[in-house]
This record gives sequence, structure tokens and C-alpha cells, in this order.
Amino acid sequence: MALKLKASIGKEQGRRRLANLLALDFATSGVKAVRLKKTKDRITLAAADILPFPGLDSDERPVLSKPLSAYYTALCATMDNAILRVFSQTLPEDEDIEALVRENLSAAADYRVGGLVLSRARGKRDSTVLGVAVPEKTVQHYLSLFSGGAPAPRSLEISGMAAFSAFLFNCGAQTEDQAVCLIETGARHTYAAFLHRNQLQLVNRFDVGGDALQRQVQMALSVDVEMAGTILSGGSIDVSSPVRQVLNPFARQLSIYREFVERQTKSSLSAVYISGGQAASPYWQSTVKEVLGFVPQVWDPFEKIEIPPGTFPEALKGQESRFAAAVGAALAGMEVL
Repeated sequence: MALKLKASIGKEQGRRRLANLLALDFATSGVKAVRLKKTKDRITLAAADILPFPGLDSDERPVLSKPLSAYYTALCATMDNAILRVFSQTLPEDEDIEALVRENLSAAADYRVGGLVLSRARGKRDSTVLGVAVPEKTVQHYLSLFSGGAPAPRSLEISGMAAFSAFLFNCGAQTEDQAVCLIETGARHTYAAFLHRNQLQLVNRFDVGGDALQRQVQMALSVDVEMAGTILSGGSIDVSSPVRQVLNPFARQLSIYREFVERQTKSSLSAVYISGGQAASPYWQSTVKEVLGFVPQVWDPFEKIEIPPGTFPEALKGQESRFAAAVGAALAGMEVL
């Protein structure tokens, strides 16, 4: 796999590879927790759950049950005000990647930056770099949650990028000769990426998610938040018009991105894959199909992970795609990507 989206922000605890790692994905709907174990060439699920959490700004760390216990944890989160971009530039061998990323992303001094070279060209030809910048205050907030003992933070990354890592681990073999679009949906943000032969070509985050749809329906029908959520999930009332108002800007950008990537790679889009809390929503499904011409496929982040009986909660079966970011963070932290 050409794309390894290991946490490029945050400090790793040591350099040794871990065989047992807990990953925590902080989101408004709760903390998605996944503990993976590695034995030889096998990755096994040890435990998974969605933990209650007071909020993304809370200073309280989530309470971990015994099955989720581990010495180290890989963290990922939505992270408001984060910046991420794929850019091309000539890279001398001794180039300071962090300085280059800060310049290209126009990241302020109070942002922590990191970069990953996706493809390196020789001479004066442009190389391709993924740049990430996150407010230092946000980084310190998540790291401080685990400053008082195990599990110690192993890494920290943006949840959308972690989900895309999990996709390549599970589905990369079938997309290695294709151009595909990946979408990770959430309550507050949505990430979209275009890959060609499993190499990242373009990525962006959109400030639209399940919460925005719920607010729009709430205002359009003059109902409370709970009823708006019920209407969106039930489908008994046609709310396609207010939903379309929210999703139209996202849809227009997807169309522009597709044309750009197809022109740059001289290829045609082959498929669309979707994950996250809104993955199965008919509104997201129909919007993506309308603009990209493909019904987005909901993929399983545990497809290539062995799941012993009883390790995945019965109550969460059918919601596996919600764990995409947590699985990706764990795999990257274990250095199996």
C-alpha cells in the first residue's frame, strides 16, 4: 500500500512496535474504542466499544473497562480548525518537511505541523506531500487526558485520515489499479479523499455532517432536535429538500474534485466507499450517487481482522463502519500499514 497515514503529529512513546494497542476515536457521539493484538501475521480484535464522553472539550478521560486495558493508546479525533492538504513541490534531499508544510498550509506558529511524502521525484520534478496542521492547544488537550498513567499516548491523528488508512488495509488489494473516492462521515465534519492506485491525490474536510442535517430539518419543520433525528432516521416524512440545501455545497465540491483527479491521473472513477456514522443514511447515499454516479459502498473496517466470539458487542453489530477511524489509528500505531 502506497499510503501510510500514521500519525504525523503527536510524539510516539519509543520506537518499538507494539503487539497490543488500544485506539480511541473521540467524536461527539462518544469515544469509539478498539483494542487490537498482533501475533505474527495475524491481527485480532481484543475488544471494542463506544464509550460515553462528556464532550470534545471535556478534561475527563473516558472510563476504560478491563477488556480495553493496554499500556499504550493511539488517539484520533475530529479536531476543529485542523488543516490538511496534498500539495506538490520540489524536495531536496535535506528539505525540512515540517517547515515546508507550515509554509504551504500557511499554518500559524501555534499550530503543530507534520508531513508525509506520498511520492518523491528526483531532480527538479515535483514530489507529492500530505501536510497536516493542528492547533497546539488541541494536541495538548488530548495528550493531557492521558498524562496520569496508562494508557500512555502512542500517537495522535485526524480521524478522517485514520479511517482512510483502515480502508487501505482492508480493501487496498481490490483498488490498487483503480481511481476511487473515500468518504468518512461524522456528526460535525465529513472527509473526502480521492485515490489513484492507492495513492492519495486529494483530500479535504467539510464542515457538514449529521448535526447540520438535523438542525436544518429542525428549522424546516419546526420540531425539536430529537424529533428531527427521528425523522431523518425513519424516512416517514420527505425531508429531501432541506437536506439537499445542506449537502449541495459538499456535492458540488465532490464533482469538481472528481474532474480534477480524473484529468490529472488520466483515469476514470471506478467506485465510491463510505464509512462513519452517516454511512448508511439514504440522504448521503443518494447525494453521492447523484453527483459521482456510483452508489457508495459501506465497507467493514474489521474485514481482515480476526474477531473471536464475544469480542464485538452484539448491540453494535451492523455499525462496524463507525469504527473505521479507531481501527486505522490502531493499525498505524502498530506499524502494520
